[in-house]
Amino acid sequence: MATFQPAATLRSRTFLALLVAQFFAAFNDQAIHASAMFFAIDQKTLSQASAISLMPILFYAPWAIFCTLAGYLADRYSKRNSLIFWKFAEIGITLVALVGFWLGGGPRGSGVWFGPWIVLSTVFLMGLHSAFFVPAKYGVMPEILEPNMLSRGNGVLESLSFLAVILGTVTGGVLSEVFKEQEYLIGVVLVILAVVGAAASLLIQYVPASNPHRPFPPLLYKPLFENIRTLLRSRPLALAVVGIAFFTFLVAFMRQTVYMHGETRVPPWSESFTSQIVGMVALGIGLGSPLVGYLSGGKVEVGLVPVGALGMILATLIAALTLDYTPGLIVCIIGIGFFTGFYIVPLFTLLQHRAPKASKGDSIATSNFINVLGAMLASLVFFLLDFGATHTGIAPVVAASARPIEGPLSELVRDKHHRPQSIKIDGVAIGKPGDLFELMKGVQVQDEIVATPYQIGTVTQYQLRHPDEKEPVVYDRREVPKLLFVAIAAMTLLTLALVRRELPDIYLRTRLWFRWRSRATLEVYGMQQLPDRGPVILATNATQMQMCLQIVTATDRTTRFLCVERFEENPLPPVLRVLVSHYTLAVVSENFPADVDWPLLRKRAEEVLQRQEVVGVSVDDPLSANLAEPLFATIGPRHGTAIVPVYYELPPGQPANKRKEVYIIVGSPLPPGTNRAAVDQEIQRLGRDFKEQHRLGTLQQMNAGGAYH
Repeated sequence: MATFQPAATLRSRTFLALLVAQFFAAFNDQAIHASAMFFAIDQKTLSQASAISLMPILFYAPWAIFCTLAGYLADRYSKRNSLIFWKFAEIGITLVALVGFWLGGGPRGSGVWFGPWIVLSTVFLMGLHSAFFVPAKYGVMPEILEPNMLSRGNGVLESLSFLAVILGTVTGGVLSEVFKEQEYLIGVVLVILAVVGAAASLLIQYVPASNPHRPFPPLLYKPLFENIRTLLRSRPLALAVVGIAFFTFLVAFMRQTVYMHGETRVPPWSESFTSQIVGMVALGIGLGSPLVGYLSGGKVEVGLVPVGALGMILATLIAALTLDYTPGLIVCIIGIGFFTGFYIVPLFTLLQHRAPKASKGDSIATSNFINVLGAMLASLVFFLLDFGATHTGIAPVVAASARPIEGPLSELVRDKHHRPQSIKIDGVAIGKPGDLFELMKGVQVQDEIVATPYQIGTVTQYQLRHPDEKEPVVYDRREVPKLLFVAIAAMTLLTLALVRRELPDIYLRTRLWFRWRSRATLEVYGMQQLPDRGPVILATNATQMQMCLQIVTATDRTTRFLCVERFEENPLPPVLRVLVSHYTLAVVSENFPADVDWPLLRKRAEEVLQRQEVVGVSVDDPLSANLAEPLFATIGPRHGTAIVPVYYELPPGQPANKRKEVYIIVGSPLPPGTNRAAVDQEIQRLGRDFKEQHRLGTLQQMNAGGAYH
């Protein structure tokens, strides 16, 4: 069997087959999610609030229960095997859903009571499917694509995934409405789509197992805790894991919020319309993700994360103010999704890029476990905020507006959405056109009932129940979604603070990305050789301040450079200068060398290394030698600091009016105590190797780290 080689293009058969298989997997996930929820509510198996809260728990619970086993299988065997197996398992899951719809559907009261529960069980089963499918899907991406295509590949993958989420969510609601009392047809559609996705998965080429000799863990969950420690000890991986967990929280919380908003409208939104609004988040993500892949230029561009987070906060706050204006709300929800793409694509790429090669599946499965905590936290926070709203008066109790009406339900007419439109009790029409009627579970024509009217806004809502049932407590929750949107903005701000804690110079990176996005193309090779933890000295031949700042943007760790400002350099804008002064080791001027306090700078450098961060210094600049010599000879060895050589190349003769092509080549770490001359020799060797590979057109052999635009 020929050795599998990662593709240097997104048009490879394996990548395209993965896209199709993933598309139908995500579609069926969401279609089952939405249709099962509406089916359970319509059949009165669950209340509205219970169904909305239960769905994410059912879907994400398998991610926590089976995360260790999923990671083991993704690394022990070819990821192609996992992808194909679970696509065919999806056919079985949709067949179970078909059986549940058939048993529990039909005219009200004709189905068996456990039919809806069978359908709800398929939400859990699709969560089980995702628990095993997702580690293989994301884990295989660095194996089927060259590193310089990873961000763009992730952008396309996320875009199509969320397009599937849109269509699946909307289709689940539409089918629930169209096939009312014929819900088994929903199952037929889902089975057909599962078959198409399974057929596509067969086109994925065989990929060798990343860790074929890994033994099965004697204690199944022991690797989980070891992996969590590994992920959280690495600053880049901790950044990715925390950020992705919040993304999962946000998607689950947004879904619950929009469902509640739709149910609290007067009159309530239909299932299909609610699903369309929920799908607008995915539409925004689908629009933003490929754009981020392009703007990242093929490297991990974490500077885009604050752009995404701040955009999400702004769009969410505007959404809270436009809840009663549906077109404005739709625009805001699309905006939330759009900026979520800026937030999530760099983090997914960072996780894939930094996770150990022999345990990428394990790392992603462990990340999924942490994501489960985020999703379940979303349900808990949703419940607590709703509970708080009903006990603080934000959602006030609605008192009956008139005396209850008792008698046999003699007529029940439903509208096109199959909701009660008008009723007669003992032959007398109740209410007026536009009034709402809510049937308690089991209420049918000819039953003896009690109809209690409640005034909510300008509409009267009648609660219909059997005489022996307790009168329900009715709340006016119309203001609660506004509270929930504001809560999303506050939690996004908190997450941005946590991201900054993991990468303190992230705002500097964002500002540098804006500065260079149209001025320079930065190609980076071998950046994965930068250790992801522990103190590091980054030694480079770059001598100008802006060269050093370009190296900062190429790294995924906090890097404090000693920047030497040259006379010939263009001055930095005021805001950028403030950020550079704050987040670098120091900015010194070659025009005023006597003003530099070298003992203070050496002390600062040692403090940075004590914090397990990275110090950057030039070996070619005479002024920087005052710091480089003690760093290599005494300060670095005291802290066991690895030295990473970095070659910076700016080819001469490039037109001044065009984007400049800059190359950064990162070498293998050198041991602590390596002297300056040896470090300089290694940097020059990297330069010679680069020029030779560039001449031969084989730069990918230098273990490419990506290209920054």
